[in-house]
Amino acid sequence: MRRDIGIILGILLALQGMLWSAERESVSVEDAFWAYDDGKIGEEDLEELLRLIEAGDGEEACTEWEALGLEPCQKSWTERLDGLNFRGAFQEALSLDSAGNLRNQQMRLALGLWRISGEVRFKSQGAQSPTVQYRRLQYKGRRFSFAAGNLSSIDVGSAVALQKRLGGILTVRLKPLTVGAFAWEDSTAGFHTAIGSPKNIQLFGMGNFSLDGFRGAFLRAKNSTADVQVLYSKHWNTPLLYVSGTSEKGKNSLPLRLRFRAYLHKNDTLHGIFRLPKIVETHRAVGNSTVQIALGDLNLRLLLSVAVPLDTGKARSVAEISCLRRQEYASLGMGTRVSAVGEDFSTTLLMQSGISLFKKDSLFAEWRLTPRHSLKTTLYEIRPGFSIPIEEAVRATVLCILRGPQKKPLVVRLETQMTFSTKLYGKSSLELRSERFQDLHLWRFGFEFDGMW
Repeated sequence: MRRDIGIILGILLALQGMLWSAERESVSVEDAFWAYDDGKIGEEDLEELLRLIEAGDGEEACTEWEALGLEPCQKSWTERLDGLNFRGAFQEALSLDSAGNLRNQQMRLALGLWRISGEVRFKSQGAQSPTVQYRRLQYKGRRFSFAAGNLSSIDVGSAVALQKRLGGILTVRLKPLTVGAFAWEDSTAGFHTAIGSPKNIQLFGMGNFSLDGFRGAFLRAKNSTADVQVLYSKHWNTPLLYVSGTSEKGKNSLPLRLRFRAYLHKNDTLHGIFRLPKIVETHRAVGNSTVQIALGDLNLRLLLSVAVPLDTGKARSVAEISCLRRQEYASLGMGTRVSAVGEDFSTTLLMQSGISLFKKDSLFAEWRLTPRHSLKTTLYEIRPGFSIPIEEAVRATVLCILRGPQKKPLVVRLETQMTFSTKLYGKSSLELRSERFQDLHLWRFGFEFDGMW
């Protein structure tokens, strides 16, 4: 097995030699699963992140990632498929299990010429042959646009995702009014409309019908800081209310970042044209919020989340408060996290530190302590690591995870980020595990490659 590990490390070093890098961070599928495995996010958070990543909405995925209290996510280059010249993008991502077998693979190809662009995505799991997961061809002009293939919530102006389905949509823009019509593969059709300006306030609406009559609809009002949407489906007893908000962005904004989101309804089922997180389907009220305050070199953060089940059983709530002081060469942070289910609750103490030898924290460590009735049953987690630049810009991060008091395996992770100017990017993720500090073996390996022209 040592030989296999050596081969993988050799591949990583070879890739580092092939690709020069400028620092670039984004959220990948592996990042989301690792955060879930580590207990940093819940199942509903993982589901929402995967939905955004699979939809290709990298900016919103990064916003969601930061709102969950995870490390800042910033993308140093943005893919553009608008313009008059021939353009395109290619993405390949794969993940291997502990036996070296293919766990899943994703491929994406996007091409554009003039005002016409197309995109196709393939996905395979295990030994299965790749299948088409997404296809779309669109024309986008100044006054009208047309798209055929997979339609999304962005096409109709909805903040809540739609069920995955094929169709066609035609949109006409006569500022400040936008109107359009669409048809889906299940023999349903409808209309969508919008009025207003993104700089002020916008109103959106959609109606969906079939030969049997009404299927679903929504009304939405949105400005730069608030978003309110009312949704209804013929299968629901009452409408569903979606509310979200974020603090103002800009040079004149306060050193305060606020983000919240909530779902409210009284339906036993949410079957219909809208695709909602699983936790929303089983809870009448779901909400989460993040407050971040920057005071010089001190950053304060408050996280709150609440979920009230439909059967009025035990409500779930999580609260976390933390502070981080970052100076030129060092950082130190601490906080506490309280989780409650009904009358049962647990508290976790958090602490982190870092030393900056390069642009970012080069040596860092995190501690987590969850007190129990006795010292022997108290849960702990220690995460020491280091991050270094290789060559001029390739960055490698090594992280070690120790957990107890149960006999949990030692975890070693190696992540490498590689980018060639603004056109080529690679990212590898390797996880090794060891039982009782011996027999270090491969647990998971993932690689992502992005290119555009």
